[in-house]
Amino acid sequence: MKKLLLAIAMILPFCAISQDLDFGITGGIGLYSGDLSPKEFAIYPNDYGIAGGIFLRQRYSRFVGVRAGVTLTKIMGDERNNGVNVERGLNFQSNITEFSLIGEIHLFHIGYARNKTVISPYVAFGLGLFAFNPKINLNGEILELRALTTEGQGLAGYRNRYNLTQFNIPFGAGVNILINDRLTIGAELILRSTLTDHLDDVSDARVKYGDVLTNRGEVSARISNPLLDPANGENLEVTYARGGKHNDWYSIPAITLSWRIKNSGRSKSVYSKFMECPRF
Repeated sequence: MKKLLLAIAMILPFCAISQDLDFGITGGIGLYSGDLSPKEFAIYPNDYGIAGGIFLRQRYSRFVGVRAGVTLTKIMGDERNNGVNVERGLNFQSNITEFSLIGEIHLFHIGYARNKTVISPYVAFGLGLFAFNPKINLNGEILELRALTTEGQGLAGYRNRYNLTQFNIPFGAGVNILINDRLTIGAELILRSTLTDHLDDVSDARVKYGDVLTNRGEVSARISNPLLDPANGENLEVTYARGGKHNDWYSIPAITLSWRIKNSGRSKSVYSKFMECPRF
């Protein structure tokens, strides 16, 4: 219920009737970084999925705006593609549905007021709520990882199963090109710092192989640690951590296109009849 109320609250800034309002679409790619990456925080283009979304942007002035959006993206990671733990070869994929509220602060404007074209770089930050569901491709079969409890979730002495709905903190930068006072195109990179280490189903939890094999079965055990043979009794006492302690990330480089659907003139791009210098 709290998360539903937060999603509703994200729309409230757009109830004002005296500001400029844009409707926009985004298209780009989803990139993952986490326990299956060479480093837990970086941008790796080897594994990517398609991303797209829609948003409403409320412009309070030429320099300040807030947008609420829904974004759908697919992320994935495979140790074999990134040259790390190739023999273990863990992989995952996940579809993400995200609701976000992001503020834009435009730093300055460069452009030609005569033809109304303005270039406007900005920084962005906000709050997001997203749903995910990591899956693995096991010999051509797609399995949901949370249900397999590959780190013993729910067993005595282990953590509970992780929640598939989590918060994130989006931040990044971009640039808008105001073609005129109604049409804007842009490019941006927004990173998402998530509040979960299970985006990829892998964390720093200590796992005893025998606990997973005995209580969850051979499939869970093989996915938990592909380097160990479940037929070898000596492996039952082996303990390990599959990942690091940091939470996972995902990012979306995207192209944006927006159209002014309500114009009060507060964010009008024209300043004078002459070419403009940067405006701070």
